[in-house]
Amino acid sequence: MKSLNNISVLAICIFMLISISWAGDENGPDSLIIEKFSFDENGKAVADFVIINDQDLAAVTIPMILRGEGVAIDSVSFAGGRFEYLQMLPVTVAENKLSVVFGAIVVTEEYVAPGRGLLAKMYLSSDTAKKDISCVIDTTTVEPATLMFTKTNSASFIPTFIKGTITVEEPAKE
Repeated sequence: MKSLNNISVLAICIFMLISISWAGDENGPDSLIIEKFSFDENGKAVADFVIINDQDLAAVTIPMILRGEGVAIDSVSFAGGRFEYLQMLPVTVAENKLSVVFGAIVVTEEYVAPGRGLLAKMYLSSDTAKKDISCVIDTTTVEPATLMFTKTNSASFIPTFIKGTITVEEPAKE
C-alpha cells in the first residue's frame, strides 16, 4: 500500500511539473503562421510568414509547397523581419516555382530572441486569366530539409504550423 502511495505522489509531482512548464509558455506553442495572403488585380500576392518563439533560436528551416493551378512562387525576402540582421539567409526556389526551401542560420550574430513577428515574405504570382483557383501554401519535406526550429544548444524541434489558403477569382472588369 505504501509503494502505491509513493507512485501516486510521484505521478502527481510529474503532472504538476509538466503543467507548470506548459503554463509558463504565455505565447502558446512555438509556431510558424502564414498570416496575410491575398492577390491584387495584377495577379501578385505577398504571404507573410509570422514566427512565434519562446526561446532563443540559432536556426530555422522552412520547406514549403504551393498547391494550386496557375500560381507560382517568385521569391522570398527577409526584409523588415526579425531575422533580417542575419548573414546566412538561404533561399532556393524550385525550377517549377511550386516549392521553396528557405531558412536562417546564426553565424556570429546574436541569437534570435524570443518573440512574435515577421520571419519572411513570400512573393507569388498568378495567371489572372484563370478564375476560381484555390491555392494553399503548406509545409513539405524537401530532402533533407524538414520544417524545423533549432535552439541554441543545437536541439531541433518541429513547430506548430498554420498553413495559408487563398482563392484567386477572376478580376472584376471595369
